[in-house]
Amino acid sequence: MEKLKYIELSGSPYQVGLSHGQQLKDSIQKFLGDHDALIHTLRRKTIEKEQLSQLINEYKDVITLHCPEIMIELEGLSKGAEISIENAILLQIRRELIGINSFTLTGDCSSFSIKKMDTNVMGQTIDLNGDMTDIGQVFKIKPASKELPEVLLYSFAGLLGYMGMNSHGLSVCINMVVSSDWQIGIPPYLLVRKFLNYKTIEECIEIIEKIPRASSRSFTISDRKRQVILELTVSDYRVIEGDNLLHTNHYLHEDFISEDKMNIFSRNSSIQRLKLLEEKLEQGDLSINHISKVFADHSLYPVGICAHNKSNIHLNETVASVVMFPKENYFYVAKGKACKGVFEKFSID
Repeated sequence: MEKLKYIELSGSPYQVGLSHGQQLKDSIQKFLGDHDALIHTLRRKTIEKEQLSQLINEYKDVITLHCPEIMIELEGLSKGAEISIENAILLQIRRELIGINSFTLTGDCSSFSIKKMDTNVMGQTIDLNGDMTDIGQVFKIKPASKELPEVLLYSFAGLLGYMGMNSHGLSVCINMVVSSDWQIGIPPYLLVRKFLNYKTIEECIEIIEKIPRASSRSFTISDRKRQVILELTVSDYRVIEGDNLLHTNHYLHEDFISEDKMNIFSRNSSIQRLKLLEEKLEQGDLSINHISKVFADHSLYPVGICAHNKSNIHLNETVASVVMFPKENYFYVAKGKACKGVFEKFSID
């Protein structure tokens, strides 16, 4: 596998999007050319062209109203990658377009954030269907505005946000959870991008309270003072705070257990992975060497912490693993399955 390198982006939102599109044009166009970024392959039912266009325009209106700086960046992405603005938006909302009925028993991401004395370590496996490994990228973003932090992001070609950290010491992991109230709104990956403009968890919660959300997720967020799990349905949220935070793909807060719509097979996998994560991390070794072994675990194969889809594009597999050290301003990334990947280090200046 090709060695990972930074995709460096800088300047105004438009310039950041333009550079993103120019540097990854071939990957973006190829991905879009595969059944609209595999949306129609992974859905149970194809979306007709007219309906797809209508949905994209509804999302466009919401993004323009609530996240105008992101819409400007998407315009830059469109220009740089030589794609339509509709396709630039489609790449941000593909998870929502694929829908809530496409989840499989291989589950999804496994995350943790642990504070111990002066150490804070966060990490997650990124488990997705659709053979996403090859288009995974490390982005280093330096905004033109001095008021905004530098961002170190792991995401995918054409997708403006997924998970990462900033130079203010704020870091974000993301896990799928499933509620039934998905709607037109701001997709969670773009919420991550907005979170990474801020210094504190409180500011992230303010964003959640103001912006209409498209779908359910769980965010694990750490800043200089505290760390929380922020579990969301579309209409509500709950906060779980502590020094040892672990999450897989079922709701943990008692208020949301009845809202959980994850199918029984995926839920059982999620419960088993959470228990395994607890066992593997309870000894307190937070070195990259130990965590890389935890992420490579096959105890529950093929649905374990390191997930394998056995070449079935409909099943999730681990496409990357990220371990973040927020106080030190760097993270490690292993692209592909953790059992085979080599963790490479990336830093914020």
